[in-house]
Amino acid sequence: MVGTPLLLIALLGLLFWGASWGWSKLSAPLPSPSPTPCVTKEASTIVPQNVTVRVFNGGFTSGLAKTVGSWLKDRQFQVAKVGNTDQRVKTTIVVGNKEQQAVLEFVQAQFRGATIEYDDRVDGVVDVLVGTEYGGAVEEAPLEWAAPGGTVCEAVSPSPSPSASASSPAEQAPAEPTAEPTG
Repeated sequence: MVGTPLLLIALLGLLFWGASWGWSKLSAPLPSPSPTPCVTKEASTIVPQNVTVRVFNGGFTSGLAKTVGSWLKDRQFQVAKVGNTDQRVKTTIVVGNKEQQAVLEFVQAQFRGATIEYDDRVDGVVDVLVGTEYGGAVEEAPLEWAAPGGTVCEAVSPSPSPSASASSPAEQAPAEPTAEPTG
């Protein structure tokens, strides 16, 4: 008779452990998708159309990132995102992978007093953080930059997913039968 209560306690312990393990797996945050590496293309020069940037306001000047993003768009840079950051910065900081040194220098040349910082991103996107002591844009900045080694790492833009449209075959009415009786 001693075995029954012990077996019941063991089964309850196993049930509790299974429930807590399942709950921890169910409530765990989903893993973030891994970044898509950039695409390396042959090019002798870097042009704004091949550079994807995100502009973040790290200062207290309202609308500064939007203004800088619009200026970069006017110069044909591919502006992927404009917003604020919790990271407080004073001057302009250009952030990207060290392997993209030429692209970082090209973006840096667009701003007065900008510095470069490196991280381990692989997606080819360059971040521009503008701060409270933003030095301004360089209106006469070059629109081409030499690409050492003859290659450029371009950020991959997400391809649009197919969606049904009014002209898609799935939504068109079926054709009327056109069979004619034969003689």
